Amino acid sequence: MRQRFWLAILAVLAIPAFAAPDAPWRLVRSEHFEIYAQASDQSARAILTWYEQLRAFFLQQSGWKNQSSNPVRVIVFASESEYQPYRLRATSDAYYVGSLDQDYIVMAGADPPDFATAAHEYAHLVLRASSLQLPPWLTEGLAELYSTLRMDDRGTELGGPLPARLDALRRRAWMPLADLTALSVASLQQAERSTVDLFYAESWALTGMLALSPTYAAGFQQLIARSGASLLSLEVLTKHYGKSADAIAGDLRVWVDQRAASSVQLARVSPESGAVEISDVPPLVPRVLLAQLLLTAGEFDRAEALFHALADALPDSAEVSAALGLIALHKGDSERARLGWKRAMDQGITDAKLCYHYAILADQGGLSPDDIRPALERAVALQPDFDDAHYQLALIEKNAGRYEAALQQFHAMRVVADARAYAYWLALADTFNELGRREEAQSAGGHAADHATTAAERARAAQQTYIAQTDLGVQFARDPSGHLQLKTTRMPHQTADWNPFIEPGDDVQRLQGRLREIDCGKTTTIRVEAAGKLITLAIPDLQHVQMRHAPPEFTCGPQTPTPVTIEFAHARSGNAEGIVRGMDFQ
Repeated sequence: MRQRFWLAILAVLAIPAFAAPDAPWRLVRSEHFEIYAQASDQSARAILTWYEQLRAFFLQQSGWKNQSSNPVRVIVFASESEYQPYRLRATSDAYYVGSLDQDYIVMAGADPPDFATAAHEYAHLVLRASSLQLPPWLTEGLAELYSTLRMDDRGTELGGPLPARLDALRRRAWMPLADLTALSVASLQQAERSTVDLFYAESWALTGMLALSPTYAAGFQQLIARSGASLLSLEVLTKHYGKSADAIAGDLRVWVDQRAASSVQLARVSPESGAVEISDVPPLVPRVLLAQLLLTAGEFDRAEALFHALADALPDSAEVSAALGLIALHKGDSERARLGWKRAMDQGITDAKLCYHYAILADQGGLSPDDIRPALERAVALQPDFDDAHYQLALIEKNAGRYEAALQQFHAMRVVADARAYAYWLALADTFNELGRREEAQSAGGHAADHATTAAERARAAQQTYIAQTDLGVQFARDPSGHLQLKTTRMPHQTADWNPFIEPGDDVQRLQGRLREIDCGKTTTIRVEAAGKLITLAIPDLQHVQMRHAPPEFTCGPQTPTPVTIEFAHARSGNAEGIVRGMDFQ
């Protein structure tokens, strides 16, 4: 897609969509990163080398997940003035944003001191990949701690002083720990620069103490694990370490005064070696890239302005039409989104991930399956191994009752990720059940049970297995007033003698004997001889007894002894020992 799109851009370079940045762009690319930099090749390559080292560190030594489905795009502006139009907030000197399929790191300046900034933002990417719900103070504290990484051929060092942070802590009054740990992302985004600087300084110091000091370090990983279930409040912090807030605050001041320069020595990091490509960047490509960046960051108005300008320069670009459709969908304009996406489809969109992204947003935005299905079909046509798209298309087909089509999409998936294994097998079991393929439904239900993590999930998996083992039938049951109602139920598969008159909760027993008497009183009763005893059973309602092989009519009184099998609910009813639910005459 990128090559075709760039060719389209090159074909219209004479059209001035908007002013280009002053500094030219270079692209330095490896398997894992794309560095778009307003810098020399030497500086851009140095940044790439540093990011490869960071990636290797997090893979080899950190214990955090470190994955990105596509190469991470790093955008490096030449200066603050070049960066300013794409700054997200007044206090964001650099930032990380990510989506389902693309991660961006944005920073200004390519000098060696900015390697610390690169480490900080890459840490955010890694923390996002971990899927833990960390509070802002711990997220930013960890990112600041990782910004102290120093790696060379001799080894790796983590920790040490951050002079600007130490200066802020030594010059200013600190936030109480209760305020620091309670500060939300929304509050932080609206805070003044001075408050943000103090927040970062205190978060760095607290996280550094918890992670590196002898008193706290042993419990730090367990603290991280606890924060995965809920945001880490001061109460959780104090209970975890068995110390009061005042005691932790006192330890923190001692740490800042005496130990904040502490560091740990780690093994040398060995980055993967691979091919590196260096190339020019055509003049309009950075504008496309930056428009995509703003769209990913949720800056829809700014992104829309850039894409509209690109639409004038590239009227036949399916990618631009698709992006405008996505922005309309984000803004709640489903009709404009649908039209924009139709235009992108008509223009022959070739980006499978963009098709998938649109489908997910369209589903969340309430568009109909008929509007969503073509995007997913295009995605799997462009990328046959796109498992996420196959899965979403399978769910759409299943929900529409197109079970064979759903099964085809389920089977097209090459890998079932652990995170969706339970949902996959449960949906597959349901699909097999709808198609009457009972053995396969039971097998899929068993796989769902194997991947269930809660009692509710295990119950849903068991229900699919139960459906595969049973048929739909009817059964009489009593409502809260005691009145009988006929309700649907499940009965064992291929059961020939299902009795709908057996009520839920009946203690059913079976009796083989000879019918001796029918008493047609106010309540009909029968007497059956079995094992030398006469057993009395009641029939409150003759219409609610299943009769098999019964004679055309009955007479009251003594009966010619007739072999019979009785199904009855064991319960006292007057002088009767149970209530008849079925009679099978031999």
